[in-house]
Amino acid sequence: MRQGVRAVRAAAVELWLPILMIVLVWVATARSSSFYFPPLQQVAQTFQQMWLFDRIGSDAAPSVRNFLVGLVIATVIGIGAGLVLALRESLYDAALPVFEFMRSVPGIVLVPVFLVLIGVGDGMKVAVIAYGAIWPILLGTIDGVRSLDPLVRDMMRSYHIPIHHRLLRVILPGASPQILAGARISVALGVVLIIASEYVASTHGIGYVQLHAERTFAIPEMWSALILLGILGYTSNIAFRGIERYLLRWYHGLRTAGQGGSAS
Repeated sequence: MRQGVRAVRAAAVELWLPILMIVLVWVATARSSSFYFPPLQQVAQTFQQMWLFDRIGSDAAPSVRNFLVGLVIATVIGIGAGLVLALRESLYDAALPVFEFMRSVPGIVLVPVFLVLIGVGDGMKVAVIAYGAIWPILLGTIDGVRSLDPLVRDMMRSYHIPIHHRLLRVILPGASPQILAGARISVALGVVLIIASEYVASTHGIGYVQLHAERTFAIPEMWSALILLGILGYTSNIAFRGIERYLLRWYHGLRTAGQGGSAS
């Protein structure tokens, strides 16, 4: 019962400002005659016609699929490479300049490069999303593994614990707060890169619809695509928060216990 009340209270605290802003914009634009800022009611009607019926399968679903595939690839490669680099000090020192150079190049800039190397299609879009999303996860993994207590590492070596048990039972759980913090940044970057990857040589997707509407001066359609992108980013963040809360339930429990012990 208390958990339900706490969840309702948290939802109310989080949603009251967005709801208030929607109401204010709805009222402020109700009589708008601006070509570039149509009434929010008209945008909402266009959103319903486009994204709840016509384009949900042809444009929204492919964008979400590319986003998820790119994020999974970035997560697997980022955690795997981060573990190897963090556990091999010499390899980390050698690769650091290369990584610093590569992560300073935005994924958006590499769209033409991936277009030439991979070609037109969803593979290019997934590659752009994966490239841009991999760096926070990679650096979070390296930072998390390297921040483990040296005494823990020495104890694992002293007891000759097999490497797979070290990774699964000690290293990955200990580094998971930093890994998930990096993954949270990657989720936000992935949503941005959905649009960037669909601006060039694309025939479908949220970014394509938004760019086509802008070029044809279909302003309500353009705003509806932007609203859909915001909804996608917000729901992705909520879903990731739930996954993070589940995976780090032990960590939050330790923090709560530690705070209770210090208070007493």
